[in-house]
Amino acid sequence: MRSRGRRRILLCQPAAVRLITRNDTSLAIALVASSLILFRQPLRHIIDSVQDIETQYHLDLVPALVLLVVVLLFHEYQKHAQVRADARAAAAEAAQARTRSEELEQLMTFGQELANALDRASLQQTLWRFLPTFAHQRTFWALTYEDHGWEPLVLDGGVTRLVALEALAARVVGPQSNQPATVESTDELVLPLVAGGAPVGVIGIGNAPELSVAERKAWGAATALIAISVRNMQQFVATRDLSLRDSLTGCFNRAHAVETLDNELRRARRGGRPLSLLMFDVDRFKTINDRLGHLSGDEVLRRVGAGLQRILRSSDLRCRYGGDEFMVVLPDTPVAGAEQVAESIRRELGLITASAGNQSMPITVSIGVAAAGPNDREPEVLIERADKALYESKRAGRNRVSTFGAPSLQLVRSEPPPLAMTS
Repeated sequence: MRSRGRRRILLCQPAAVRLITRNDTSLAIALVASSLILFRQPLRHIIDSVQDIETQYHLDLVPALVLLVVVLLFHEYQKHAQVRADARAAAAEAAQARTRSEELEQLMTFGQELANALDRASLQQTLWRFLPTFAHQRTFWALTYEDHGWEPLVLDGGVTRLVALEALAARVVGPQSNQPATVESTDELVLPLVAGGAPVGVIGIGNAPELSVAERKAWGAATALIAISVRNMQQFVATRDLSLRDSLTGCFNRAHAVETLDNELRRARRGGRPLSLLMFDVDRFKTINDRLGHLSGDEVLRRVGAGLQRILRSSDLRCRYGGDEFMVVLPDTPVAGAEQVAESIRRELGLITASAGNQSMPITVSIGVAAAGPNDREPEVLIERADKALYESKRAGRNRVSTFGAPSLQLVRSEPPPLAMTS
């Protein structure tokens, strides 16, 4: 307790005040000169006395005194230089400590934000907010490994290198790599994202100029946090999707699709981005159930869901709207692109054949296309447009694609006889 009190008293003492600083050199010279002038007579008597002593005792006092003064001055200069060097070293160490403290604080904040990022959109927002701080004007990118392949998480500089980045990612954690490993070149450092012993993606950072040891440590810590967050995001999305998906087709349910469409409408209005919607159903699906049985009908719906998964992008949303009717939300897709997607779906699903025993029936679908307008706010409005286009396809003969508001309709491919059955 006494030592603590003594330490507290010492800490509270004011710093020593220097009467003369380096800015007062001219004043010091003036003081020295004035002192010499003031004490000139006494100094002369002292010098005369010293000379008498030297003559009487045969001593060299003046050179000895001069040498002593020179040695003392040199010693004081060395002490002063050592103090300045120690001060510089302490300042550099303090700066490094501040830098490490700031980096640690950034990593802690980064980790807290990542812990709250449970879906892809919020994870991307968090990465875009923090990664530029770690990158220090270097380019960076990250890909995640999903069931259907690589998906961009963040791409600084656009998607022109996406194909090359996917190949590089495959070298780091894909089948071409025996185990996840860092890949370094003169231009880029690529680190694997590993969580729970399993790779979940890769992250790359520009390496020109070469990253310092401190920067590599910071990126290593950030990479570990990102990997855990990606794994958490994937598990959360998988768990959520299980409750939102139709067990037969693997498509999302109607409620989730309408909610997603509402969000995409807001995003399209805010960013001026295109948005399209497809509605389609299986032609004469009731006939399939009646003639081949409901198990055959269920198999048709299952194969429709699998076909949509093969055709659509990961950003597109497929939904079983009800019965044999499906809805597809196409973000960032104008009406012309939506029509191409609809044609791909019509052709792909047209290859499906319903069968039971030695009987089979070909399958066709009718599709309606609608595009969101700049002022559309309600998802029901866009769904109604696509639904009207769908029933226009039905009215015009089925097995075709119709677009809401199109001036004319064109038959793409004739439907086989609806009741035809082969043995």
